[in-house]
Amino acid sequence: MSLMKELHSEITRLARKEIKKELEPIKRVNAAQRGYIADLRRDVGELQKEVARLQKDAGKVVVVETEETTGFWISGKGVLSLRKRLGITQMELAALAKVSHQSIVRWEKAEGKISFKTEETLATMQQIRSMGKREAWETLGKEK
Repeated sequence: MSLMKELHSEITRLARKEIKKELEPIKRVNAAQRGYIADLRRDVGELQKEVARLQKDAGKVVVVETEETTGFWISGKGVLSLRKRLGITQMELAALAKVSHQSIVRWEKAEGKISFKTEETLATMQQIRSMGKREAWETLGKEK
């Protein structure tokens, strides 16, 4: 009986050794795939954060700086003369610029160069500056 037990344990040992040898390459591939999956999860997480940021920024107007917008600035006197040239009131200029009436009042009283709070306002003011009287009135829905 002892011989049977010895033979059984030897066969078991050899079988385990053989199985371990056969599984070694599979374990390496499996470990590499787990690492690859972890990298993909990290990438997906970063992409989801970027998508969320882009969705948040989607409502904002992005102003691409060109030669035309880079050097644009206007003073308080410039805002006043622009408004007079277009023949519009402070309220109408505020509507065109998509700002409050109070902003226009503050801009017209400002000494020197006006710094706008948003790039959108800067771009809008530049657009208004390039308008003629007729175009400004049409935009406002005003009649001559």
